[in-house]
Amino acid sequence: MSEPLLRLTGIAKTFHRGGDRVPAVVDADLEVGVGESVALVGESGSGKSTLARIALGLMSPDKGKVFLEGRCLGEMKPAVFAEARTAMQPIFQDPGQSFNPRRSVGEALAQALWRAPREQRRPRSIDLLNRVGLRPAEVMLKRYPHELSGGQKQRLAVARAAAMAPKLIVADEPLSGADVSIRGQMLNLLSELRKDGSAFLMITHDISVARAFADRVAVMHRGLIVESGPTAVVLEQPEHDYTRRLIASVPRLDRYVGP
Repeated sequence: MSEPLLRLTGIAKTFHRGGDRVPAVVDADLEVGVGESVALVGESGSGKSTLARIALGLMSPDKGKVFLEGRCLGEMKPAVFAEARTAMQPIFQDPGQSFNPRRSVGEALAQALWRAPREQRRPRSIDLLNRVGLRPAEVMLKRYPHELSGGQKQRLAVARAAAMAPKLIVADEPLSGADVSIRGQMLNLLSELRKDGSAFLMITHDISVARAFADRVAVMHRGLIVESGPTAVVLEQPEHDYTRRLIASVPRLDRYVGP
């Protein structure tokens, strides 16, 4: 059996709030294969975002290890870790907070395309903007984050992630602030990145998003992964009461997503 692209083993994380110890993640194991899409689902406060930040190397676990292509992130030297991190790109829940307000759209994309020859960065940026529907692309290049709507910032976040051609994209609630009218469009944009070869760890509270997008689902509740498996199995034959409650609470979106 081949090594998964991402593997988290025995991850635990506790936060200290006042005099209390609040466990955010409890002995979590999770894998994402090459080119695979895994949805980590659960309600707000279940520990999903904490586990995502640990997977990205943005936060250290109290216990457990994170492996990227068989190499432990926590055991890497800083230079090696920085290189490995380019293979993983985040799409944050609030894209507005992830852009430098002093950098234009063109500058943000050029920074993501730093490995490309300088003369290729502008045409590739224009192509990326066209792919995510930010048109006219030549005009969008000159705009700044504060001049974009929430939906446009989300599309820009997808374009920036795609610019790096990452092996893994960790998307933390990328549809949470999207209007209902563009949620299906955003899922289709993310599906296009899958076709380009990127694997996904999709963090969402919405079972319908997992149903439409993921190959496998892991259900998280109070820091624990209580159930996991192929999407069809988990969502059609759920074993845990919490999974059944999630399924019953949301509408299906898969009819809005193209093949």
